[in-house]
Amino acid sequence: MTISAKIENIIKQSDKGKLIFISDFSELNNYDTVRKSLQRLVKKGLIIRISKGIYYYPKKDEILGIVYPSIEEIGKAIAKRDKARIIPTGAFARHLLGLSTQIPMNVIYLTDGSARKIRIGEKTIVFKKTSPKNLSYENQLSSLIIQSLKSKKENNITEKEKQIIKQIIIQSGKQKEIEKDIKNAQVWIRKIILQILSEIKNELA
Repeated sequence: MTISAKIENIIKQSDKGKLIFISDFSELNNYDTVRKSLQRLVKKGLIIRISKGIYYYPKKDEILGIVYPSIEEIGKAIAKRDKARIIPTGAFARHLLGLSTQIPMNVIYLTDGSARKIRIGEKTIVFKKTSPKNLSYENQLSSLIIQSLKSKKENNITEKEKQIIKQIIIQSGKQKEIEKDIKNAQVWIRKIILQILSEIKNELA
């Protein structure tokens, strides 16, 4: 069986909706052939090219047609491939937390992997190298809250946003984990989150 046939069989046996990288076929020991094989499968219509070196085995909905992966799914898949840790920052963290409905054109992650920019359609995923300290949160919700607050100045945090964060924390039941995680956050961020946690404690008492 040729390398191209092997790659096609592997993809067809995969779950629909899977993101595919050239490195997924590293055991075949032929980067150029793998790359060309994937390009042929794009022309054949089996897979879709998402970005350079990133492909997608499309999942289809009877009404919506092809269901494309979200920017978050692509970011996580790249991090998994690179065995790197990532946390969303800025406007994207605010979007994931529910403080904003807009997905920014530049989606920015902090990472302990390689710094890079990846173009996905009209959007760009940016991986920024950071210190291990900034990735040390045990709970993902902690990092989302901290990065969301950090993206705005202290005086720009509205009462409505605090209430949204409070409800998210209550629903998560992760008060203790968040209180532990915020010890290394900036003083003003720690102050806001502690105030929210205090309100939750009083309400649930």
